[in-house]
Amino acid sequence: MTGLLLSILGGTFKDWVSSKSEIAKTTAIAKAQNAGKGIAGWSDEYLVVVWSYPLIASFIPFMQPSVEAGFTYINSLPEWYVGGFITISFAVFGIDKLFKWKGK
Repeated sequence: MTGLLLSILGGTFKDWVSSKSEIAKTTAIAKAQNAGKGIAGWSDEYLVVVWSYPLIASFIPFMQPSVEAGFTYINSLPEWYVGGFITISFAVFGIDKLFKWKGK
C-alpha cells in the first residue's frame, strides 16, 4: 500500500516538475525572441508619452509654459545626451521596421 502511494505521489511530483521545466523553457525562448524586437516592458508607452507631451500640451494654455521651459532646458543639455536619447528612442520604436516598410 505504501509503495503504491509513493509511486502515485512520485509520478505526480515528477510530472509537476516536468511541466514547470517546460514552462520555464518556453518562457526563456519567448524572452529571447522578444529581445531582438526592442527593449521590453513599458519603454514603448513611456516614449510615446514623452514624445507626445510637447505637441499635446502646446494646445492647452496652462501647460504651454512647461513646454516652453522644457525646450529651453533641452537646448542646454549636452549633445551626446540628446543624441543618446534619440538613438534609444529609435531603437525602441524599431527604426529598422521603418526602413523595411519604406523598402516595400
